[in-house]
Amino acid sequence: MKNNIDHNIQTRKREHLECCLKPEARSNHNDLDSISLPYDALFEVSDEDLNTTTCLGKTELKFPLMFGAMTGGLPSASEFNTTLRKLARQFGLGMCLGSIKACLKDPTLIPTYGTGHVEGLLANIGASELMSQVFPVDEIAGCCEKLGCSGLMIHLNGLQEFVQEEGNQRFSVSMPILERFITKFPLPVWFKEVGSGLGGKCLQQLSSLPIAGLELACRGGTSWIQIEAMRRQQPISPENIHALDALGYSLKESIPQARKVLNNRTVIASGGISNALDLIKCLTLGADLCAIAQPVYKVYHDKGADALENQINEWISVGRLIWRSTGAKNLRELRCL
Repeated sequence: MKNNIDHNIQTRKREHLECCLKPEARSNHNDLDSISLPYDALFEVSDEDLNTTTCLGKTELKFPLMFGAMTGGLPSASEFNTTLRKLARQFGLGMCLGSIKACLKDPTLIPTYGTGHVEGLLANIGASELMSQVFPVDEIAGCCEKLGCSGLMIHLNGLQEFVQEEGNQRFSVSMPILERFITKFPLPVWFKEVGSGLGGKCLQQLSSLPIAGLELACRGGTSWIQIEAMRRQQPISPENIHALDALGYSLKESIPQARKVLNNRTVIASGGISNALDLIKCLTLGADLCAIAQPVYKVYHDKGADALENQINEWISVGRLIWRSTGAKNLRELRCL
């Protein structure tokens, strides 16, 4: 039975990677076009004077960028995740692993999450797994230690669970269970959505928990609703998929709300960020850093590890230039524009 479960998880992960590269899986409408940045033609802030450091919890990053959660538990993912770890170290970035459910079920899959130390490395697990309480707190903590993680990201994916044929169509979260888990868990805890964003009452409730921060994962990037719809044997009508896909918040809506309720805790912007201009705009709205996932995997898949290294270097170089062009010398000044 266990081997069949593991096979099903690996099949699903493989299909997820294949589907996320299809154009219909990504909307590319992140609601940031209406934001204009000030422009200093004199470039009075020199490259030497620019300070791009930020913090992922208590970990200082050289540049406000992290690799968002993508994959793990699939043997073919080992080389990709090792590459991401190497690049995160090289450029001083953060990184979140794909869901660790697979290696909790089968510890021999731990190497598929890559090798190599990363200072700001987060594990990732679904809130649905915590609600079922199948995995004890100490078992999850032990898995994080083996993976070299300094924190845990819990993903909220109720819409994805509903559309996913193997998913939990009755997905619901108990705040008391979450609070008990966080209180017992020995590492800092974050929460994230997976493509519909965080806002309103949900943000207020999450901010009341003893968490390190949030990743917003808003509308505008990869749609896990569309991906799960592609995978279904029994289709859901396009009209209803579109209706589900339209729910939630954009980055423009979510970031200021999150900044207000989280105060000094970490706000990670994600959801359709695919270039340096989007990144800087999110920082001006109040984010501490941005997470990028699918565009990273696409470059690696299409062109390889060297091309991905060049792409990240370019994102950072152009991001620094745009940052300097605003006249801001650091993240605090960027937020005051």
